[in-house]
Amino acid sequence: MHLALPLLHRKTLRSAALLAASALLLQACSTVKLAYHQAPQLVQWQINSYLDLSQDQAERVRGRLDELHQWHRDTMLPRHAALLQQLQRQLPESLSPEQACSAYAQVRGQVDAVLAQAEPSLAWLATQLTDAQIRHLQKKQARSNADWKKEWLDVAPEQLREHRFKQLTGRAEGIYGPLDAPQKAALRSYIAQSSFDAQRTYAERLRRQQDLVQTLESVARNRTDTDQARRLVRGYLERLNQSPDAAYQRYARTLVQEGCEGFARVHEAMAPAQRSRAVQSIKGYADDFLVLAAR
Repeated sequence: MHLALPLLHRKTLRSAALLAASALLLQACSTVKLAYHQAPQLVQWQINSYLDLSQDQAERVRGRLDELHQWHRDTMLPRHAALLQQLQRQLPESLSPEQACSAYAQVRGQVDAVLAQAEPSLAWLATQLTDAQIRHLQKKQARSNADWKKEWLDVAPEQLREHRFKQLTGRAEGIYGPLDAPQKAALRSYIAQSSFDAQRTYAERLRRQQDLVQTLESVARNRTDTDQARRLVRGYLERLNQSPDAAYQRYARTLVQEGCEGFARVHEAMAPAQRSRAVQSIKGYADDFLVLAAR
């Protein structure tokens, strides 16, 4: 699923309010243990880049991140490891799109669990923000959007397809090892048939960013009402998880289904040695999670 999930990645969790939760679900990498230990510092740095925290805010954010990090270690790392172990057993054989989608749904469920745990801290942070910090967030969003457009919108269709191919190839090779002609052909076929629409994705990105700003502004109008802040933040997270735009919901479901089918097709094209490499890669990540959870 390391291949399938990035097909759906929209970078929306870069908004400051979600960084505290999303960064704790680490992407598997060769330095996963080091990255996990440093997660609170890295997340705090990201939050500060979006919100320009005061010293007092930064100290309190760090304390809440440390608490979330400990909860994640105790509660979620064993669940992540169990999911990876399940995938490890499946990878030697062919995978159906239904199996791929089942694993994806489990990952989504784990992300939702982290967000639910982080919700009180996100609501608290929202009550601490000044108008100047909300404006700082908007400026950061604008700069991020300019970079996104340059990468995904301001390019010719063939350049976009090649960009996606290189991106997904790199992620697949991180699990399976070097791809050969059959796997590359399967990946190119997936991309050619994909319903991915950069303009539609960008429009939803803007909607979510505006939604975040409006939510923070609503909280700021009555910062002492913590119950209202929780309701507002919870509503934002729900709309982030499922867009209120029915057309976008259909588009997102299509991308998920295509991602599951594409992953199954690319996995089917893998040679036995590549599947064995994937099993060992996944095993290494699962073992790392279990070691980290035991500390």
